[in-house]
This record gives sequence, structure tokens and C-alpha cells, in this order.
Amino acid sequence: MPADTPRASSGSVRLRVILAFVPCLLGLFIAAEYLTFMSTPVSLAKPFQDALWYQAAAVRLNVGHDLYQLGPGDPPVLFVQGVTAPLLSPPPIAVIWRPIVLIPGGFAAWMVACWLALLGTTFFLVYRTGMRGALVATLLAPAIGEQLAAGNVAAFFPLLMVLAWKLRERGFAGLAVGLMASTKLSPASLGGWLLGTRRWRTVAAAALSVAVILLISVIGAGLNSFREYLDVAATTAPSTASLSGLTGIPWLSEATLIGGTLVAIGLGRWPRGSFSVAVIVSIIGTPSLYLSGWVALLAILAPFSDGPSVLSDAPAAVGDAPAGGAGS
Repeated sequence: MPADTPRASSGSVRLRVILAFVPCLLGLFIAAEYLTFMSTPVSLAKPFQDALWYQAAAVRLNVGHDLYQLGPGDPPVLFVQGVTAPLLSPPPIAVIWRPIVLIPGGFAAWMVACWLALLGTTFFLVYRTGMRGALVATLLAPAIGEQLAAGNVAAFFPLLMVLAWKLRERGFAGLAVGLMASTKLSPASLGGWLLGTRRWRTVAAAALSVAVILLISVIGAGLNSFREYLDVAATTAPSTASLSGLTGIPWLSEATLIGGTLVAIGLGRWPRGSFSVAVIVSIIGTPSLYLSGWVALLAILAPFSDGPSVLSDAPAAVGDAPAGGAGS
């Protein structure tokens, strides 16, 4: 009956809100468990350990010390098995953190931003995609929880990937891809999606953003830091959760990243498929893969979040359209 329509729509919205809260709350619970354990003497890692590495790296730069070696008076850092450097990330992340460590409350602001970006993106995607999103996000709750407890820059990747998809016809998508590729390298696979779908303006924006970020990083960290980073990347053992670590084949992760990026280019006529492959490859194509890194898989829900507003109870668009079309 017509009188029941508003009630049905309201009920659908409430259901989607509840579904969206489930993985968020589960991720928060898991994060609390991680943080509680990290606060005990038994744990070598401290709460927000990855953010602590960034903080220490920025402090070294601010006092003119080496980025990838500890010097006298440098803040102590945790060294994990197979790692010989106090930082595994490329220099740009340390340069980003240089002003953060100078701002009172900067560390807390970073963590709040990480939590809002990751939990907000999770809520949005599940709300827009319904049950399928709830299933994916709930399966990823352990990764979400670990990421919330780590404070890694990858906490922003689901948001940036969703924005890249939503704004794929605009230059901002290239900026998002360039920022991710500059701080973690493996998200450069999304460049394959942009190339395959022939979004030349967005590709140019991505290349320009990478160039600008690298230039700023050379100024902020020194050219020698990039040489040292290459040495660190070449001598650091792959994580046990990576393809290289699982198989014992040292080059497998990098080969997967390159091959998967080429596949994303080849799938350019099917933008949603190309994007999904690029997202997956950005995760499994890194030799430094940990559970928290899987949060980027949330972004495969982005294409399913397109379409009419959930308030209309109309299903989201799930089909595929050729590159350059309305659904691309």
C-alpha cells in the first residue's frame, strides 16, 4: 500500500545503518584488544607502533640526522626480525611527519585522522552496498582493528581509493593515486587502472603529484635518503605474510605487482574489473604485507556504491560499462 512506502524506506535505512556499525564496532573491539596487549611489558611493540616509527624518523630529519640510521641522541625505535633500518617506508612519509612532530598534539591528531578515515570509509561503503559490504567489511575487521592500533599511513588508503574511484573523471583521483604511490609504492598499481581506462588527464595529475611529492621530499630529506631507501628495500627480508615470504621466492611479490598492473591496464574496457584488480594487486604485490595492509581491500566495494541514493531503496549500480561511458 502507498502508505507503507515511507515506513519501508525508513526500515531499510535503519537496517543499513546497523549493518554499517557492525564491522566498525568489531574493528574497534579488536583494536582495543591489540592496544591493551601492546601496553603490557610482554609486548615489544607499543600502541600505535607504526606512527611511532614515523615520529622518530621525522625527529631525526628535524635535527639533521640520517633518516635510515640511528645516531647519538636519536629516539629509540623498535627493530623487528629481518629489519636492519629504523624506517622501512620511503622518505616522503618522514617528510610529511616533519611538521606534525612540531605541532602540539600532532601525534594524537594523526591517530584521530587515521581512525576517522578508516572507520568513516568502512561505514560509508557498508551503508551504500548493504549486505555484501557488511560481509566484506566484517571479514576484514581483524585487519581494521590491527590498522587502528598501528597508525600506519595505509589507514588512509581505503578512503583515498574510494575517492579515486568516485572522482575518476577529475584530477583529484590522480592526486590520490600519486600520494599513495609516493608513500607505499605498491598502490602505483592503480596507475594501471588509470592507463587502461584512458583517463589521460588523471594520469597526468598522478604523475605530476608524484613528481611534486618527490621534489618536496628531496628538499625535506635529502637525495641521499632515497639512495639509502633503495638499499634498505633491497636488503630487508620480505614479511612472512607476503607472497615472497610464504613461498620463499624473493621476487614473487614484485613480479605480482608488475604483472597485476599490466592486467589492470588490459582490463581497461571494464573499469570496475580493472579497478578491483589494481586494488588487490596493491595489497598482494608488496613484500612488506601484514594483516593491517588488507584494509585496502575495502575499496573493491567502491564500484558497488555507485548509483541512486540508498534512501530511494533502489539497488546500487553493479553492472560494467566501457571506459569513457557513464558507468566508468
